[in-house]
Amino acid sequence: MKRFKIHISILLLLHLFCGCKKFVELDAPKTQLVTNNVFASDETASAALLGIYAQMVDNDFTPYKIANYTGLAADELITYTTVNLLVYQNSLRPSDAVTNSIWTNAYSFIYQANAVYEGCNNSTTLSTAAKKQIMAEAIFLRSYWYFYLINLYGDVPLLLTSDYTKNATIGKTSQNDIYNQISNDLKSAENDLSENYVGANSISTGTERIRANKYAAAALLARVYLYQKKYPDAEAQATIVLNNKTLYDLVDLTQVFLKNTKENILQIPKPSPTNNFNTYEGSYFILTSKPGDNFINSSVISDRLMYAFDSADKRKSAWVGTFTDNSVTPSVNYNYPYKYKAFNTATISEYSTVLRVGEQYLIRAEARANQSNLSGAISDIDMIRNRAGLPLIANTNPGINQTDLITAILKERQVELFAEWGHRWMDLKRTGNINSVMSVVTPAKGGPAWNSNMQLWPIPQTDIATNPNLKQNQGYN
Repeated sequence: MKRFKIHISILLLLHLFCGCKKFVELDAPKTQLVTNNVFASDETASAALLGIYAQMVDNDFTPYKIANYTGLAADELITYTTVNLLVYQNSLRPSDAVTNSIWTNAYSFIYQANAVYEGCNNSTTLSTAAKKQIMAEAIFLRSYWYFYLINLYGDVPLLLTSDYTKNATIGKTSQNDIYNQISNDLKSAENDLSENYVGANSISTGTERIRANKYAAAALLARVYLYQKKYPDAEAQATIVLNNKTLYDLVDLTQVFLKNTKENILQIPKPSPTNNFNTYEGSYFILTSKPGDNFINSSVISDRLMYAFDSADKRKSAWVGTFTDNSVTPSVNYNYPYKYKAFNTATISEYSTVLRVGEQYLIRAEARANQSNLSGAISDIDMIRNRAGLPLIANTNPGINQTDLITAILKERQVELFAEWGHRWMDLKRTGNINSVMSVVTPAKGGPAWNSNMQLWPIPQTDIATNPNLKQNQGYN
């Protein structure tokens, strides 16, 4: 972990100023004495928390990077830049891996969440309601990033304090123990978070879905339980979300990634919309020319993913864009993720989507199928297929067996959740399918023979060098 030697007062002051006023809806305090002042009022404590959300989008374009790097590492995307070649070929090096920034940013967010939690816990002036909400959100954010750390890197250090001197020498904690920490934290957060979306003071009801509420915690917990194969619990948590039709429901494919639709459980707006785009996912995936040797606008959808779509699948036309290069004969088509479309416009219509209803139906379908509730699983997967314009399994194959139904659900996850927060890469690992898929895909991408060690990314070498108790993942020198 990075040794954060910046004093918490300076760090939180920077957070208060980093987000745009529209996002936090208040001005930063005019004092340098933020150690005492930042947790003195509901508004400033809320602003410290909102700084974490803001950085989750703006720090190194994290939502785009996770979607892009995992898509390249798996079988979703193809790269046209040498910058991302090693992650694409599953040949990362600890010293210069492009994925190192994800590790560093995740621990930065965790550190800040711990600091906000501690600051609120020690405050004697915050209102009871705001204190409860902010602390629960901090735990939610910490859980979210630990989920990604253990699924991308395996066993990692578990840091539950902002004491960097203590954190700097902590070794790895097992994935199982961290999953238990995540589960316990999310259950606590689910209990304490508001059922509504809250505004800038953490008490009043907000109009935007940009802060975690009780249902966001339930949605993330459903995913966590699915990954742990705790299927009854996964089903129960997804059902909590899906039963709230007042707030949540499937929407038309063209509206899924718009801001504040009923599909969305949690979104994060870009704190400072500039350059006429709403999200990094939209701006950096959309091709307006043929892909080149650049960090951005250099990834296209693989043939393997394109072939996974049924010909009648409306998601193929709604969520896949095509740039045609007519400068060559014959012309060449490049397909790219087009879930986010707000590009070259100053109008804010899209936010980066973190948790959504479509995933919850697929979580519950898989959980039900694994409990032999095949009719319930079919009902859930057919909700997704119906929206996509595909024949319903209930009509075409009502007698489908458990194995084939689970396979069908995983296929729906592949085409429903592509280029979103790493679902495909992590699905291959948690289902035990990664070796069979990547042993074919990695050599085809120009990489070496697939080795199962490649499913975990290397820990940044700088962290290995500064922490004597932190060991590198197997297979990396």
